[in-house]
Amino acid sequence: VEQPVQIHQDVDSKSKRWHFQSYNLTISNIWSPFLVKAATFEDINGVSTAEVQLHLDKLDKKWLDIYPSLDYMIISTGKWFLKAAVYHENDVIVGCHLCPGKNLIELGFEYAYKKTLHYVMDFIKTSKHKGLIFFRTSTPDHFKNGEWHNGGTCPKTIPAKEGEVKIKDLNRILRNIELEEFEKASAQVANNEVNLKLLDFTNLLLSRPDGHPGPYRQFHPYSKNKTAVVQNDCLHWCIPGPIDFWNDVIMEIVVNG
Repeated sequence: VEQPVQIHQDVDSKSKRWHFQSYNLTISNIWSPFLVKAATFEDINGVSTAEVQLHLDKLDKKWLDIYPSLDYMIISTGKWFLKAAVYHENDVIVGCHLCPGKNLIELGFEYAYKKTLHYVMDFIKTSKHKGLIFFRTSTPDHFKNGEWHNGGTCPKTIPAKEGEVKIKDLNRILRNIELEEFEKASAQVANNEVNLKLLDFTNLLLSRPDGHPGPYRQFHPYSKNKTAVVQNDCLHWCIPGPIDFWNDVIMEIVVNG
C-alpha cells in the first residue's frame, strides 16, 4: 500500500487530507458532526461546559467549500444532535434541547435533526453535483450497563444471533428521520442529474456488538494497570469486521452502480 502525503490538517487535527501520488488520488476526512454551522464547547472526552450553538439554516463551510471538487462523498451524522443545544434560525434563537433554566422553548433534537437533514438534502438535490454522493444512516451503539460517560461496556466477542439485539428507541428515531428526508430528496435528485445513494447499514450493524473498540479506545489501556477502569467505546467501529462490509458494499455500488 502506498504511503500517502498529508496535505492538510486543521488546527484541531480533526479534518485532514491525504494525497496518493502514484494514483493521483486525494482522500479527505472532514469533521462536521452537525453538517450545519455549530459552536461546541467540549474537551476530547466529550465533556461540555456549555450548550452547542447550532445554526439550523447555515451549512458548515468545512464541507461546503470542498463539496464541488469531490468525485465521491460519504455524508453521515446523527448522535451529536442528542447533545444539549441552543437552536438558531435567521440569526435568532428559536428554542433548544436540554437547556433548563434558559427560558427557551424545548423543541427537542428531532426538530433540529429534521430541519438540518431537510436543509442539507435540499442543497444537494439542487446542486448539480456530478460526482457520487452517499448518505449513510447513523449506526447503532451496543452499550450495556450504562452509556459512554458512566461505565457502559460492550463485552460481546461474536456477532449476535438474529433477534438477539433490538434497536434502541433513540437509534430508531434517528434512522426514521434519515430515511424520511432521504426519500423526499431521492424523488427529485434524478431530475437534477444528482447521483445520490443511500447506505443504510443500521440493521446490519445491529448484529455486530463485537465490532467496537470497547476498552481499546486508547492504545494499550491496561499497560500500566491490568485492572484499570477505562472508558469504553461501543459506538464507533474498528477493523477487521464491520468496516470491511461497508467497504465491500460501497465498492460494489461505485463499480457496478
